[in-house]
Amino acid sequence: MTPKIIQTRLTSDMKKHIYDVFAQHGIAATGIDGLAEDPILFEMREGEKLMACVCVQIFWGQLHIKYMIVEEPYRNQGLGRTMMENAFEFGRTRGCTFAFVETLNFQAPEFYQKLGFVVELERLGYTKGSSFFYMRKEL
Repeated sequence: MTPKIIQTRLTSDMKKHIYDVFAQHGIAATGIDGLAEDPILFEMREGEKLMACVCVQIFWGQLHIKYMIVEEPYRNQGLGRTMMENAFEFGRTRGCTFAFVETLNFQAPEFYQKLGFVVELERLGYTKGSSFFYMRKEL
């Protein structure tokens, strides 16, 4: 029988299987599962209205800033900084020594730099002249 390649959508079951295989390999190689913890979401709300949120995950012992948004009406009021400081404190209590984030040049690299992040790598060549930043902040 000849194997064939098919194109499908990534289902939650397949995603779980992939992560399980990654975890097994990580444990075999290092003795730990560096992604054992699910992401955590911190939200700031005014009643039912979302103002800002930051999603973080402990990734191999360090704080990964996965997603961060401030809704348009609440921007430039310091809410992003407040949310990030909360995330940093969470990381510190978990023993993280640094935080890291990835962002595109039109998203928020300047915001992260104001918080003390430094660019470790800028990857050029994305569509419409975009570039991708890998950034790090010591906690």
